[in-house]
Amino acid sequence: MIWKYNGQHMQFLDIHFLNVGHGDCTFVEFPEHLTMIDINNCKAFGKESEAELRRKYTSRPSTPSWLSAAAAAGLGSRPARPFGLMGTGLAQNALSAPAQSASTLAEVVSRFVEEDRKLQEAKERLTDPIAYYRANFSERPIFRYIQSHPDMDHMAGLYRLYVHEKIQIVNFWDTKHCVEKDEDAMRTGEVNQEIKDWYTYLHLRKCAEEPKVLHLTNGAHNDFYAADGISVWAPFDHAQETNADCNPNDLSYLLHIQFGQCSIVLGGDVTEQNWETLYKGNKSRGLSFPKVNLLKASHHGRKSGYHMKAVREMNPDLTIMSVGELKAKDDATASYEQYSRCYSTLDHGNIVARCYIDGDVWLYDQTWKKIASFQD
Repeated sequence: MIWKYNGQHMQFLDIHFLNVGHGDCTFVEFPEHLTMIDINNCKAFGKESEAELRRKYTSRPSTPSWLSAAAAAGLGSRPARPFGLMGTGLAQNALSAPAQSASTLAEVVSRFVEEDRKLQEAKERLTDPIAYYRANFSERPIFRYIQSHPDMDHMAGLYRLYVHEKIQIVNFWDTKHCVEKDEDAMRTGEVNQEIKDWYTYLHLRKCAEEPKVLHLTNGAHNDFYAADGISVWAPFDHAQETNADCNPNDLSYLLHIQFGQCSIVLGGDVTEQNWETLYKGNKSRGLSFPKVNLLKASHHGRKSGYHMKAVREMNPDLTIMSVGELKAKDDATASYEQYSRCYSTLDHGNIVARCYIDGDVWLYDQTWKKIASFQD
């Protein structure tokens, strides 16, 4: 299938993977059916992500002498912020440290300050999805908003998008469930969540028209999304509809897009177990996964969304990691790299994948500098 737009054959399809930090947001630029998958406009990282960024952005000495000096000064644990808060007990302990430790302690303070500076720069580079929409899509209505699953890091900003900015949503893809949210936990979690985003989601998922709500499962087929080359691989059914304790990731959409010869898989937050179910189901019917040119790794590239047999069979040319939580111990990047070249929004900021009808994919950063292609 090759689309036409304004009478011209479409030669490529652009997919925009936004650098939103703790969360996810993707735009698929179908010619007449602009599609948005999830939103997050918190412009924040979780605590564990911040710790990973500190380690990533600041070099460490080969010997831990500065740690010994810090311990001698009473700095048993690193503060959440550096020594800018000079009234704290940590700062007082530092000031009372032995004179011979002064230079080493200055190094500690300098390192903390540098870490905070680079962390702040990383936050400032995060993208506001609604500003990105305004700048890139000329006020086009969102023909298809897909809520991959009911986790807040995938819906933060719904209130602003739909209520405050009044951006038109024609169709709203949702999953059937009875998940509830603890409002106190939302206020006090690692990333403060807007409760009004949750209530906006609850309103949208009950709409009859404007937008029209769709609950799609594996194998669903309809003119509009079939015409755009979209196949639903997951969820499989509505078995979790009455399970209030279900894992929201088990509800996640897993989508395949076929554009000409270009095969694209958007992994949502699908779990390894759901990949296994899909893999076994294919084998039982004598099927296999298609060759994939572009894969968006499930669950931000964590091990919990990695299924080796599926990835090996798809053999993706290029894989996008939309990083929300780093958690090095859970990172599956090295596993994906056995079968694909991987590129992260953490490293490159917003990434636009230009998917050509002949199956080639070119990746660009937010300045439209070419990052990679299958031909490289």
